[in-house]
Amino acid sequence: MASNHPGSKRRHIELGSSDETVANIDSWARFLVIEAKDHEPIKLNPFAISKAIQGYCGEVKNVTRLRSGSLLVECVRKQQSLNLLSISQFANIEVVVSEHRTLNSCRGIVRDRTRSLSDMSEQEIADELQTQGVSAVKRFSRKKDDSTFEPTNTYLFTFARSSIPQSIKAGYVNIGVEVYVPNPLRCFRCQHFGHGSKSCNRSVVCQRCGDNHESTDCQQALKCANCDGKHMASSKLCPIWQNESKILKIKCEKNITFGEARQLFKSQSPPQSTLNYSAAVSKPVQSSSVSCQTELTWVKSDRPLATAPAIEHDKSDAKITAPPSTSQAASQTPPEPTTTASVKRSNRERKKLGKKQLPRNPSPSVVPLQNSYSALDMEVTPSSENSGRSSSSSRSRERSPIEPP
Repeated sequence: MASNHPGSKRRHIELGSSDETVANIDSWARFLVIEAKDHEPIKLNPFAISKAIQGYCGEVKNVTRLRSGSLLVECVRKQQSLNLLSISQFANIEVVVSEHRTLNSCRGIVRDRTRSLSDMSEQEIADELQTQGVSAVKRFSRKKDDSTFEPTNTYLFTFARSSIPQSIKAGYVNIGVEVYVPNPLRCFRCQHFGHGSKSCNRSVVCQRCGDNHESTDCQQALKCANCDGKHMASSKLCPIWQNESKILKIKCEKNITFGEARQLFKSQSPPQSTLNYSAAVSKPVQSSSVSCQTELTWVKSDRPLATAPAIEHDKSDAKITAPPSTSQAASQTPPEPTTTASVKRSNRERKKLGKKQLPRNPSPSVVPLQNSYSALDMEVTPSSENSGRSSSSSRSRERSPIEPP
C-alpha cells in the first residue's frame, strides 16, 4: 500500500501538468504576417517563398499574399510560430514578422446568470482566467431612465485563440460562451461597408443626404447613400446594413472567412429584384377580378350579349295593328332579322334620302309569337248539352254583379 502512494501522487501531478498544457494549447499565435522592412511588396516567385518557409519551420498549413504585398502564414504547431517570429531575413530580404491583429483572437459573450463575477473587476477576471486563454474582459452597461449607467451581468471575453470555447470554468462554476456578432464595419468617409475610413480612397459622402460634402451641419432631406431610402446611412433599417449583419453572423458562427460567408449568404437568399426604391414605388399595382366568370357577371367577356334590335318608326306613320291569329302566325315564316344600321335612322337622314325612296304607308311589322308548338289541325263539333251549358254560362257571365246593400 505504501508503494502505491508515491505512484498515485506522481500520477496526480502529471495529470495536473497535462491539464495546464491543454488549457494553454491555443494561446500561441497561429497567424503571422511577414512584411518587408522597407514596407515594399515582397517580389518573390511562389517557389522561392515556399522553399524559404520550409527551410525555417517546415510545412505550414497555408500561405496567402495580402493586398499590401506581405505574406500571411498560418502555422500548424507552436514551434513553427516561434521559429518564424525569430527571423529577420527572408530569402535575402530584410523582413519583420509579427502576429496578425485579429485572426489570432476571437470574442465571445458570457452571461453570468448566477452573478458569480459581479463583485470582481474586469482586470481581476482576466487574470484569473488567463490560463484558459482569456486576454481581455469588458462588462456591458445599460442606460437607466435618469440618464445614468448601471453595469449588467453580460461580459465580452477576448480569447487568445482562433475559435471560442464552449464554456469556461470560473472556479467551480461552468459558464457557457456564445458567439459574438459585431455590427457591420461602415466607412465614415464614403459610407460603404467592409472597410474603415483610414484605408478609404473615395470621395467624401454625406451620411444624411448622400451628397458629396461633409455630414456636419447638413439640413437636407434624408437619403441613404447605399440604398437611396429615406433614412440615414447609419440606420439599422437599411436593407444593406441588415444583409451585412447576416453575413457577419454566418462568418462568426461557422468560423469562415468573410468572402466565404458572403457566397454562402448569396446561395441561401432568394434572388432580389433589381429595381430601386423609387422605381418600385412608382410601379402600378396590377389587380385582378374575383367575380364569377359567367355570361351575366363577367364584364370582360368577349362574347356579345343577345339584345333585340330596336325598331324606330316615324310618329306620323305609326299605326296600331291587331295581332295575327295563331294559324296565320304558324303559316307565316318569321321575317329575316334586319341590322340595326338599316333600322335606326334619324329624322335628318330621312329628309336627306327623300320621301321617294321611303314608302308613305309602310307595312305593319309582324310580331312573331314565341311558341314552339304548331296549331292542331282538328275539327271539334259541340254537342247539344255542351251548347246548352255554354249558353247558360254565357248568360251568367253577362249578368251584372250584385251590388252590396
